[in-house]
Amino acid sequence: MPSLRNSLKRFMPKRGPLATPVGRRVILGILVLVLAAIPIVVQTPPIGLTEGAPAPRTYRANRTVQYVDEDATQAARDVAADSVNPVYVFDPNASSEGRQDVALFFDAALATQIERGVATTETVRSLQDQFGDFDAALIESVAALPQEQIRDARRSAEQLITTVLERRFTADEMPDAVSQMRGSAQNLPYDGVVRDLVADVVEGSMRPTLVLDDAATEAARSAAADNVDPIAIVKQSGENIVQKGEIVTNEHLEIIRRLGLLEQVGSALSMAALVALCALAVAAAAAYLWRYDSEVWEDTRILLIVASLFLGMLWVTRLSLWFWPEVSPYLLPTPLAAMFATLLISAREGLLVAVLTTIGGMLLGLSGGANIVAMLTWSIIAVVATSFMTERRQLFYVGVFLLASGAVTGFVATLASGATSEALTAAGWGALGGMLAAVLGWGLLPFLEHLFDVTTDVRLLELGNPANPLLRRLMVEAPGTYSHSVMTGNLAEAAAEAIGANRLLARVGAYYHDVGKMRRAGFFVENQGGGENPHDNTSPTLSALIITAHVREGVELAEKHRLPREIIDIIQQHHGTSLVSYFFNKASEGDGPVYEADFRYDGQKPQSREAALVMLADSSEAAVRAIKKPSQARIEAGVRRIVDAKVADGQLDDADLTLADIERIIKTYAKMLASVYHPRIEYPDAVPRRSEHARPHHESPRS
Repeated sequence: MPSLRNSLKRFMPKRGPLATPVGRRVILGILVLVLAAIPIVVQTPPIGLTEGAPAPRTYRANRTVQYVDEDATQAARDVAADSVNPVYVFDPNASSEGRQDVALFFDAALATQIERGVATTETVRSLQDQFGDFDAALIESVAALPQEQIRDARRSAEQLITTVLERRFTADEMPDAVSQMRGSAQNLPYDGVVRDLVADVVEGSMRPTLVLDDAATEAARSAAADNVDPIAIVKQSGENIVQKGEIVTNEHLEIIRRLGLLEQVGSALSMAALVALCALAVAAAAAYLWRYDSEVWEDTRILLIVASLFLGMLWVTRLSLWFWPEVSPYLLPTPLAAMFATLLISAREGLLVAVLTTIGGMLLGLSGGANIVAMLTWSIIAVVATSFMTERRQLFYVGVFLLASGAVTGFVATLASGATSEALTAAGWGALGGMLAAVLGWGLLPFLEHLFDVTTDVRLLELGNPANPLLRRLMVEAPGTYSHSVMTGNLAEAAAEAIGANRLLARVGAYYHDVGKMRRAGFFVENQGGGENPHDNTSPTLSALIITAHVREGVELAEKHRLPREIIDIIQQHHGTSLVSYFFNKASEGDGPVYEADFRYDGQKPQSREAALVMLADSSEAAVRAIKKPSQARIEAGVRRIVDAKVADGQLDDADLTLADIERIIKTYAKMLASVYHPRIEYPDAVPRRSEHARPHHESPRS
């Protein structure tokens, strides 16, 4: 599968502003902003919850939420108000008004009877006109009584109603009061007609003695409602909101809405503000790289890696919240993006990605100051731990470290937020999230290395292991070349450290720079061991072809073994277009025409400082090895001659080396080579008959 960088090259314009580095950075910035805005604006997908319908799945709270249920609180207050008994007050006028009604009736009956005569039709009609509420039979019975009995009935009625209306009863209790009154009326010393007359008149004049006090009742109801505490709905983080298959109620929907999981898009103004914040964060990161890390800023590939890690973590977080809204923030592999940035680029970019992913989490709604600090701290810890990795298998130890740090940060952050009961649970989620980050890091790192065409330090360290199959082949099939490559690697690494280049890439590239010699190992002097030189029986032109072919064959071997592009470039460039001077000079001694182009390597001049260092180390080590009676001065002179020749031949034109760099390289190579190829002391042969001259040091020769 081709790398992402190579795939994107096909879609980039060949000319115009978008073909420039600035244009590519503008395109990348716009893409980052657009792709980051989508998960920020689209907060949740439609979750398929309908009030009154079964829930399609179980929903849990993604954080602790507490709010007052206004509807339930109002319903409880209404119940409390309705439970308050009405407030009644005694009506002091009820008794006098009742007696007045009794007296008025009997007085009217007497006056009408005296005026119109007894039991006349006019008497009955006149009383009915005045007292239409009374029964007609009652009026007729009154009209038929003698006046003396009417007066006696009046006195008894006045006494009875006075007694009745001294009691306390409400309108609802009137039937009982009437019943009691009629029972008392039956004890009067009259015949049945008069007793019924008294009872009927008293009943018609009765009224409740307890009347409703509207103001006091309303005050009591209000006080009862006010005494009802607000009904708070509390859902702890991780607690079920609604089970799968359970009928969804308005309360369920309200809880989900309060958690911010119901609305798909927020208000236009708030969403625009969030996108603006994201744009500011991206712009600030770009300004930081432009000002403090120009090498990264100029490398579109590395900018693409940073952008991809930021967007990837943003989308992973949003998708997790979409499909698992109740997920704990500590279960999300938050440190993963920072880990990858550290491994693929450097710890500095790892810290930058850690800050960006934390900002992204805030924009996605992961609230809580303690949680945000915990996630940032966790990512920084991951950067520090990952920066110490020297082998891929050490990701296991990084995972253990992340597990412990995730548990601690989750526990402490939850305590700091006040959710004491959830601290242990958060610690468990943090431990699981740390292990998940390590597992994903182990599995995805090779994929990302290939996707972005990046050679990490971990990969280089693995390639530099002598147990690597290709290096073992080189050691066995071309031992002299292997020994030379190791020495070249030591030289290149030391010089890289002196000039600030990638020392690990320089060393490992030097290990593989001559792997092409394995196919014809005997044609290279370091592998001949003092035996017959096959070039003695070969024409100079053919010898030059054999020698220069090791570059092409080395590239083929490297590609077959899937070595990183940086290593292949060093193999291809470590001789540049240099002249094979030995065979060129040998051919020049002949009679025929000699073309210099036939004796030059057909590779590419070094395009990086590391490739240039390997070129100079390769030539310097071979040249110094040929010096007879080497000394510090001779070795330095030899190294300087080799370097000056490469400079004069234009081999270092594309390598971005300064004159100061070249001088440091010469000094470093001369010092290291002098420590290896220094003059040796010739040890004399053993003294014959040593035993005859040997004696203890304290003895003197015999005289």
